[in-house]
Amino acid sequence: MGAEIYRALNEANPSLKDAVRRHWQSEPCESRFGQSTADRRRFFEEIDSSRYEYAPFIPGFARFGEAAGKRVLEVGLGSGSDFIQWARSGASLWGRDLTEASVDLVRERLTLDGLAADVAVGDVEALEFEDAFFDLVYSYGVIHHTPDTPRAVAEIHRVLKPGGVARIMIYHARGMTVFFEWLLFGPLSGKPLRSAREVMFHHNESLGTKIYTKREAGELFGAFRKVNIRTCVDAGDLLDIQLSERYQKIWLIRQAVKLSSVLKTVRPVLPSILGTTMLIEATK
Repeated sequence: MGAEIYRALNEANPSLKDAVRRHWQSEPCESRFGQSTADRRRFFEEIDSSRYEYAPFIPGFARFGEAAGKRVLEVGLGSGSDFIQWARSGASLWGRDLTEASVDLVRERLTLDGLAADVAVGDVEALEFEDAFFDLVYSYGVIHHTPDTPRAVAEIHRVLKPGGVARIMIYHARGMTVFFEWLLFGPLSGKPLRSAREVMFHHNESLGTKIYTKREAGELFGAFRKVNIRTCVDAGDLLDIQLSERYQKIWLIRQAVKLSSVLKTVRPVLPSILGTTMLIEATK
């Protein structure tokens, strides 16, 4: 069902990849959290602090410290928070991103730390690396934005060595963030018949964002020998969001956001199935 919906949405948006590129070129993921633009070290520290506060499970999932001496590829670099952790851990490291903006930020970070890595513009749907090249491919919150996500997974599988591991985050279709966004851009916008998939495609971050059930994720990574999937509650699920001026006028939404502090206190007991973050570890 999901594949058919996305096929139709992609066909209706023939310039989708260009739209994705423009979105992230204009604002690399999480760069807005860096306020101290005059002090570049402080700028990146602020970004990192926000990232790991909002998603404290990332270090445990990525396991940066295990990368020393291994060939690691990160696809989709954002502001470089995770990439610099791989570099500091001693990985033999490559990074590819669809935008020059993220590549430039990561190169700046490497220079500040006196580290080196192969960083360039690239497309996860057409990686230039030879077969069975990497020990680990990491991509956090990226491949659900590319138009052909199955192709991206196939490329990740191709460039991994036998026994190599992919650690990937994609969005979970049953998460609370998905429900909140469907409520906001569906019924509260006078469009009660819009599906959650259509809402996320058009309104979550860049145009074209996809969501998957656990079953669909398992099918997506079906070529791998072993696949572990789990979900986590993140900041979006806790309504830790910034409202546009348009939605600040909607009373019900304002009241919901006020619940943020309450939701944070009960985060440890919220069922993980309510999380929009889906963490996948797949072994080739």
